[in-house]
Amino acid sequence: MNNVNVSDVISQIDQLAPPDLAESWDPIGLSFGSVRQSVKRVLVALDVDKDTIEEAKQKQADLIVTHHPAIFTSQKTLNQEDERRKQYIDLIKSDIAVYSAHTNLDAAAGGMNDWLADSLGISEDDRQVMSVSLQRGFKKLAVYVPDHASDDVRKALHAVGAGEIGAYTDVSYTLSGYGRFTPQEGADPAEGEIGKAARIHEERIEMMVKDADVMKSIAALKAAHPYEEPVYDIFTLEYLSEPFGFGRVGVLKEPLSASDLAEKVKEQFDVDGVRYGSVNADRKHTKIAVLGGSGEKYYKEALKKGATLYITGDISYHGAQDMLRYGLDFIDAGHYMEAIAVPKLYEYLNQCKEYNQWDIEILKAETQKDVFTYIK
Repeated sequence: MNNVNVSDVISQIDQLAPPDLAESWDPIGLSFGSVRQSVKRVLVALDVDKDTIEEAKQKQADLIVTHHPAIFTSQKTLNQEDERRKQYIDLIKSDIAVYSAHTNLDAAAGGMNDWLADSLGISEDDRQVMSVSLQRGFKKLAVYVPDHASDDVRKALHAVGAGEIGAYTDVSYTLSGYGRFTPQEGADPAEGEIGKAARIHEERIEMMVKDADVMKSIAALKAAHPYEEPVYDIFTLEYLSEPFGFGRVGVLKEPLSASDLAEKVKEQFDVDGVRYGSVNADRKHTKIAVLGGSGEKYYKEALKKGATLYITGDISYHGAQDMLRYGLDFIDAGHYMEAIAVPKLYEYLNQCKEYNQWDIEILKAETQKDVFTYIK
């Protein structure tokens, strides 16, 4: 089993929720502790609050992984004359690191909003990003490799994400041919001899690579390639891009009324109560939108995508009026709907633990609860 530090855990979370997907105002990342800290126990929670910190201390957690960042507003002092600052001081004294993935997890493919959509039964076929915040492009990587090393280079590239297209992985194309070169004095050729023209049978391996993965793909091919100076080309694919952003819009596997969907939301997201509004109580909804957190301001994006019902949290009275004026039914599931991140991140980190053979324990926060109490 391998020893683990905070940076190891961060690197895995960043693969699920790349930091560049976060909004500029969002203080994601490591807010307490050091990347060099050793980790034996990780506590996964929605928020960093008094209960979470106490639970982390009792369970001897070295790292808390949350969805909501611990420090949203800048601090001018760090004295104990404020209840929130007392919690920060407690974290520091307890030597507990905190890492948060917030809007980057919201925007990520397979992240928060896809988890919510999956739970509601929104079909993956033709599911769309509701509000696009970033378009990522693609490159084509072509590398020339001697036959005997082609499998090693191909596997190394796939291991860092090269060759992923939609729901397919390990996608590549190969051409055969001959590479010609003459090694000069000072070279250390893996094939051929100094001063003599070499003719080597090679494969040209081609793969699509996301823009964000180009540098690590180049590093991977150089590490696996036998040549001192590998030859490779990078081409920009102008016709293709991948959207990232907030919310998901799609078709329900079974049409439901607003009241039936409200019951489903309450059950699936394990909340004690929801609010909803409907233009027509008898209307069955086929295409709906969902956005975790406070998504009131995005309701027109849901309308543009053809949704007839919108599920989000923290809807105001006037916001609800506006939605109904536009014929958009809504369900306010509250901000705590995002607690779905706890079991999902717990599952993901356990997969990382198994794959990387980490000698750590992953724990789910058990004391955290919604700040609102509902009269039954």
